[in-house]
Amino acid sequence: MNTSWWLALGGVALLAFVAALVDGRGRLGPRRRALPARSAQRGGGSPLPRPGEIWRTSLPDGSEPLFLVLAVRTDGARLARLTREPSALPVLPDDDPAGPAYLQPDALAEAGLARLLDRCGEVDAETWEQVSRMLRLR
Repeated sequence: MNTSWWLALGGVALLAFVAALVDGRGRLGPRRRALPARSAQRGGGSPLPRPGEIWRTSLPDGSEPLFLVLAVRTDGARLARLTREPSALPVLPDDDPAGPAYLQPDALAEAGLARLLDRCGEVDAETWEQVSRMLRLR
């Protein structure tokens, strides 16, 4: 028998083994524990914002207006500014401790999570549906 066939067969078997090993490791990926959504926290220990919540935010000019959280990513959040001037969509009622607040759909912003100071409330499900439809979040 010719020994070159055995060497070729051994090379093919070795390549198949290496390919299977690399593919399996790539599919499994590194093992990481996922935090439950409710216990997820930022660096300072305060909870992460969630869509539909209202947060007081620090701006470079020193003001601290209210913003409605539209979406949250790992590096920041998409926000819609709230105002006290009546507009088409009231977000917070007059009797709320944070006061009446109305959505400014033309004032959308992106901000880092460090700019979000404190949680001031949450919109109800019906209002959140109206905001989602108005801004086409879904």
